[in-house]
Amino acid sequence: MVRQLVMAIALFLTATSTADAATVRAVVDRNQVAVGESISLQLTIEGGDGEADLSGLADFKTVSRGTSSSFQMINGRTSRQMIYNYVLIPLKAGSLTIPAIPVTIDGKMHYTTPIGITVSREPPADSGQRDVYVTAEVSDPVPWVGQQIVYTFRLFNAVQVADAKFQAPEFNGFTAEELEDRQSHRTVVNGREFIVTEVKFILVPVKTGALEIDQAVLQVSLLQRNRRPRPFSGMDSFFGRSQMTTRILETDPIAVQVKDLPTRPPGTPFSGLVGRFVIAASLDKTTLKVGDSTTLAVTISGTGNIMDAQAPVIPTPTEFKAYADNPEAQIQPGPQGYSGDKVFRTALVPVQTGQYRIDPIVLTYFDVESGEYHDIATSPFDLTVSPSEAAADIDVFRASPEQTPSLKKRVEFTGRDLLPLKEGLEALKPQRSLPTRWFGLFMAIPVLLFLAVRTVMQMAQKDDSPGRIMADRARVALKSAASADTTDTDFLSALYRALVSAILGRQGVMGTSLTWSEANARLLEIGWNADDAAATARLLETIESFNYSGGSLDMQKRADLLERTRQAVRRLTR
Repeated sequence: MVRQLVMAIALFLTATSTADAATVRAVVDRNQVAVGESISLQLTIEGGDGEADLSGLADFKTVSRGTSSSFQMINGRTSRQMIYNYVLIPLKAGSLTIPAIPVTIDGKMHYTTPIGITVSREPPADSGQRDVYVTAEVSDPVPWVGQQIVYTFRLFNAVQVADAKFQAPEFNGFTAEELEDRQSHRTVVNGREFIVTEVKFILVPVKTGALEIDQAVLQVSLLQRNRRPRPFSGMDSFFGRSQMTTRILETDPIAVQVKDLPTRPPGTPFSGLVGRFVIAASLDKTTLKVGDSTTLAVTISGTGNIMDAQAPVIPTPTEFKAYADNPEAQIQPGPQGYSGDKVFRTALVPVQTGQYRIDPIVLTYFDVESGEYHDIATSPFDLTVSPSEAAADIDVFRASPEQTPSLKKRVEFTGRDLLPLKEGLEALKPQRSLPTRWFGLFMAIPVLLFLAVRTVMQMAQKDDSPGRIMADRARVALKSAASADTTDTDFLSALYRALVSAILGRQGVMGTSLTWSEANARLLEIGWNADDAAATARLLETIESFNYSGGSLDMQKRADLLERTRQAVRRLTR
């Protein structure tokens, strides 16, 4: 057996020495595509190991799809192949060229043959001829500085898509917040039905002038049936099976011209609010006594930058003391922007009797529809303050005007003590002293009560840290996903929010979106091992893929996704 093995090795080495010289070649599956469509490129190296330099493919985005190898021996001659697979996505329209690709084999340079590619422009979006396309728009391209606008990204797909990876613009010059709920619906474009998925951001410009929102980029895989045989499809082309093609879709940049607010009229105390607002006030009681308190509640409601509302100036009479409480806000981001109300409460305590009036509370905001400053005001309040029952009349001795006041204070009998005074010698009778341990116990009681109250207050104090907020969001989203009456879209959106919130919350940061690669990197940063981090990142990618594909989920698949997400969230939030 050993002799046969030696002979086989010798035969192999002899055959290898007689092999043909190394060669390289490059082929594509097609040479006519539209903008955004992909091309499959195979680079084959025979007779050796080599390294290809793809830096010359400047007109294409290159994505590696792995390698494969084969070994053959025919009539004593060997043949070894290394096949490198790539996906090329043209970056512009026109006649492009895949240049000769240099490949280094055993120190010697080899080149492939150049390949011409014709890239045509896609038909208009409203023609209905595209299988998939994206658009972006803003609700107002000429806003005022500080005015909220809504940026909407839409994906239209008439075929099944998967592995969607969305890259939002940078939004330079704006503050941006993505709405958590991504909406999907169906529409008909020129007689063809499309699934439309919307991603919305609330933008607030923070500077004036000409701004530009960059392209939003979406990379997706399309499931399409082969229309013609391709050299890399093998038996699939014979049976007419479907295959996945990668597309990179980009929106057009959006120009936004931000206007500065007009000059305020002299003496106008501008509140800084931009939008549409109303103000209201209430007083829990208008008849009170000296030392009593009444609560004045001022509510500012509307749409716009309501979160920036500051406590208004209250024209309080000088005979009142004012104690302001922390404001309460209920603000919701929605498809039209931020809306809600903010309540400012102030306790008013009169110190003198009389009739008083609290004048109207005035607030000045900028109305984005009219382009003018508006004053809004509350109604006035009339208050009646009477003497306090706790302040009894006090008789004060005063000398008569005719009498020269004495430097000595006159002793007055003002009343008797509640308990009789002990006037005899029995008052000096010694009393038994308190034992030391009881004395120490009585002295320790206030300290123990203080520590107990402090501990209860600390336990009851709400944790407003970003980590706790995001963890709570994850649990709420997970609970929403577990509801039996949720649609597939709502179910997948809730799973996405739960997983993203749990990952960001573990790092103590706020946010609304993550790509699978960002999720993987963040999980590695918090100490997860590579396998667990990759598995959770792939779960996030799977949820996104189902969400963008528009297909239906069976009960088993829903249960599997829910359980895997629940386990990941529990691990991240414990």
